[in-house]
Amino acid sequence: MLCVLRPSLLRLRQRIGWLGLPVVVLVAGCATVDPRADFEKTTGMISERTSVEEVYSPETDALVAGKVDRLLLDGLSLDEAVQIALLNNRAFQSLFQEIGVARADVVQSGLLTNPSISLVLKLPEGGGRPEFDFGLAQELVDLWQIPVRRQVAEAKLEQTIAAVADHAVSLMAEVRTRYYHLLAIQRSEATVRESMALVQQSFELAQHQLDAGAVSQLDVNMARTNVIDASLEMIAVERELRAASADLARTLGLSATSSRFDLSGALPDLRSLPAQEVLLSLAIEQRLDVQMADYALRAAERELVDEYLKVVPSVTAGFELERTDRRALPGRKILADTARESIANGQLTAPSIESRAQRNLERRQIVDALLGPSLQITLPIWDQNQAQIAKAQYRVLQKRKDYEDLLESIAHEVELASAVAENAGKLVRFLDAEALPQASENLDGARRMYEAGEQGILAVIEAQESFIGRRRGYVKALGDYATAMAELERAVGGRLLGSPATQSAAEDAAAP
Repeated sequence: MLCVLRPSLLRLRQRIGWLGLPVVVLVAGCATVDPRADFEKTTGMISERTSVEEVYSPETDALVAGKVDRLLLDGLSLDEAVQIALLNNRAFQSLFQEIGVARADVVQSGLLTNPSISLVLKLPEGGGRPEFDFGLAQELVDLWQIPVRRQVAEAKLEQTIAAVADHAVSLMAEVRTRYYHLLAIQRSEATVRESMALVQQSFELAQHQLDAGAVSQLDVNMARTNVIDASLEMIAVERELRAASADLARTLGLSATSSRFDLSGALPDLRSLPAQEVLLSLAIEQRLDVQMADYALRAAERELVDEYLKVVPSVTAGFELERTDRRALPGRKILADTARESIANGQLTAPSIESRAQRNLERRQIVDALLGPSLQITLPIWDQNQAQIAKAQYRVLQKRKDYEDLLESIAHEVELASAVAENAGKLVRFLDAEALPQASENLDGARRMYEAGEQGILAVIEAQESFIGRRRGYVKALGDYATAMAELERAVGGRLLGSPATQSAAEDAAAP
């Protein structure tokens, strides 16, 4: 907002005379709160760590709806989902207002304390000119406290900016997790449909054998039981699919009932992970909560300095004007004065009258007003701010321990996330290379032996259940791997700078 004083300062001085000096101070004290540069800095930090070009800013709030509609056209990729969340998620949008609050605190920290004016009017009991006292005082402790207060406020502003950017990284990880979860359920749905077709084939095979008189009705009933189980599983998967779609829509800031989107992405390919030391170094470099902890420590240290400066809490300088009272002169009686002068002189005599020069000289000898500087200091005798200083010292020690604990926590998170991702990748590779091919081969053999009359239906059902279970496990392992990679990226504070994929294991299992 722009601080404007009207009418102009010149006209105002002409109207109020010597009171123009406080107006000059008021004009100099006008300040603006403009967080646009802070918004730009925040969006730049977010883009750097998420690789998203367009991020929400309060300056472009009216354009968000149109951008989201364009991103939803022609399917929703993973990168588009992340960008929509960083544009449209309401909880994320609200955090930007904290940046404006922090910028306002910075502006406030640089303002001088308003001067104080005192006016006193005293009326004489017997009449006459009243006594008038005027005082103007300004607090001087601001001269050495403002720089420290501003440093504290600026550190808290940087902490707020880092917190918003850190939330953006966490939001990106959440979107990726929900996106992959929905993709995995869609893959599970496709797998269940394939399983239904598979068990239906087994049911038809048993029915054909029954018609040929090679098996009993029990074989057909056992095969039909698998068809029923697959149908029940399909109902459960459809329920999970709707819930996962609603969760993703909520994270993107979309209405689950009015917004429909088709995912155009795929589960990630397997990739080799960097060494543990590389991941930890990357996390310390990228994690914004490390910066937040550092800014919090800086703010606590500056607050300690500020508490030391408050040992003398108030030093006020100013000037005071005092116009003394004057008793009213009694009215003069000419006839009585003439009579007294005539009696005293023994003849008719006019009363004595002072000349103008005599009256002016007498007036100049009267003290009409007192004007001088004033200084008021609060002496730190009983309260030397000892408690607040001790409190600030403990706060500094606390922030240092928080910083050290955060570094240890990051190391633990990175180690755990990388271990989970690595084990999930191993499971995907094992299922794809050994478990699924073996289960498929077993199912083919069981079918051939059943058609030849060498095995009963139980062998086919067991081989079928094993193959379906392993294929379900493969899809689940792919989803777990994708989720683990998203969590690892969150643990390192942004995009994972790893090596390319070492093998492609994201294909569906071949049908038997």
